[in-house]
Amino acid sequence: MAVRRAVMSLLAAVALVTGCSGRDESDPTRAASSANPTDEAFVAAVPETEEDVDIGGPKLHVRCWGEPVVNEPLVLLLAGFNLSSATWDAMAPDLAAEGHHVCTYDRLGIGLSDRPAAEERRTLTDQVADLQALLEETDETAPLVLVAHSAGSLPLIGLADAAPDRVAGVVLVDGLSPRVNKTLRAALPPRRSGESADVAEEREFLNGFLFDPNQNSERLVLADQEAQAASLLDHREPLFGDAPVVVLQARVPSMPPGLPQSYARVFENAVKAGQEELAAESTRGTLIQVNSGHHIHEERPEVVIDAILSVLAR
Repeated sequence: MAVRRAVMSLLAAVALVTGCSGRDESDPTRAASSANPTDEAFVAAVPETEEDVDIGGPKLHVRCWGEPVVNEPLVLLLAGFNLSSATWDAMAPDLAAEGHHVCTYDRLGIGLSDRPAAEERRTLTDQVADLQALLEETDETAPLVLVAHSAGSLPLIGLADAAPDRVAGVVLVDGLSPRVNKTLRAALPPRRSGESADVAEEREFLNGFLFDPNQNSERLVLADQEAQAASLLDHREPLFGDAPVVVLQARVPSMPPGLPQSYARVFENAVKAGQEELAAESTRGTLIQVNSGHHIHEERPEVVIDAILSVLAR
């Protein structure tokens, strides 16, 4: 199904960074402040707030843990494609329990936020405008450590371009590189009768699903969103400047057996290059390989917490 391919194509890649530091998660120099589980009673005592914020018509649902910390950035969590703020429940309270202010929100069409109009065709520009309006309406003026999972990397890239002075650091949790699907589209074998179901499904995902806002609740033209993000990476070098960046990379998935091996190699090379590029978008970028599936923040929350703490400490 197209949804399965969508999830698969939002995965990140393999290998070490060229031109920036890279290491495995087992590296003893990695921050280890969350190695000991936080006391459950202490976590339960962390204040959590929820509110619906009017951003000029539609409302976004916002959740926060902990209290603002003087002279420390707000940790802002951006969920992946089709995921609500609940995706961060395995780690956000634990991070706040260590004395940090953590917030997240549901994008329009997701979770408890309002739905876009049925006729809308939304892109990265719209997502970034929503996020900037949210920050303005909540009077949030603190610097931001942006933490994005999967396709949450795309609005993160957009905000970093629109408001670079707000970005104090970045953690990408198996973030989507905006160039991967365009590369795969060009590598698709020519259409022919009798092609495998896997090839047909891949073609439908790359040439149909990614261009059709009717197939996702956010009303996004996903291919346009990726193209906009890729152009922003080209526009500013490096995009994140001197801000510390940690890219957490999960295991690379196998391609379906009905796709040619040559295509599988293109996929692996594309995601590898994408992760390298994202880490290299900072003069202080680090790529860490994590023994986890795509949802590192749910499977290995301590790794994500350590990455955030390392960025906050720089």
